[in-house]
Amino acid sequence: MAMTEIIKQLEKEILQQREDEQRILNEITAVVSFDFAQQAAGALDPRKHFYGFEAYLILLDNLKVLLYAGMPDNLALESVQCGYDAKTILTMWRLSKV
Repeated sequence: MAMTEIIKQLEKEILQQREDEQRILNEITAVVSFDFAQQAAGALDPRKHFYGFEAYLILLDNLKVLLYAGMPDNLALESVQCGYDAKTILTMWRLSKV
């Protein structure tokens, strides 16, 4: 594969990741608010942590799932930062309410 093809592929992947980020943030905004979505993006920003952009997208998606399930926004944001998947977090949250 030529270097120009590799660069084009990387650019395409970066663009797709940014589109995915915006889609997830829009979905979070629909559940809570634009301000909270921006707060979450800032708190989970991969430049502040030891994970890459792909992990950041996974955390944002997990946050979206928790919010759609009815978890309070600040608790959901704090919970996704523990690194567990959304299903595990929801199970623990629901059991803590019993």
